[in-house]
Amino acid sequence: MVLNATLEPIGVASLQRAVAFLVKERAQIMLAADGMIRSNSIELPVPRVVVFNDYVRIPHTRLYDRMPWSRRGVLDRDGRRCAYCEAPGATIDHIHPASRGGESTWLNTITACVACNGAKGDRTPAEAGMPLRFEPRVVWRREVLMLAVEATGVDLAELGVLPRP
Repeated sequence: MVLNATLEPIGVASLQRAVAFLVKERAQIMLAADGMIRSNSIELPVPRVVVFNDYVRIPHTRLYDRMPWSRRGVLDRDGRRCAYCEAPGATIDHIHPASRGGESTWLNTITACVACNGAKGDRTPAEAGMPLRFEPRVVWRREVLMLAVEATGVDLAELGVLPRP
């Protein structure tokens, strides 16, 4: 996880990118994992949380932008559950079928299991008699950032970054 100099979360970086920040002295380790990273010229703890030394200006309006639509994004948004039967889903279904002009947008696509996707075919859910169990929604950058921070398993309150609930 990467924190700004003000200790606000600004993203999640790969281990390689985090080490580059450290080697270039742009950041320092706030929390390390077990183990060491060794090379011919450097040895340092495996970073879990790095903090930039200087404030990095991030346009906050960017956090409130929509994420670009992606297949993976739809699957993640829907928790990889079928919107028709709630079974595990691995395919994308267009609510208004693509064959009839439906576009690949957040509000027109949902996750579906193979069986439901095939049963619906190129009909709308109403035409197929298959109501949605949940409505699709737009995904925002801020939401993705918060989920990525949560996925790191780091307790920001424990680090003193956020107040304890």
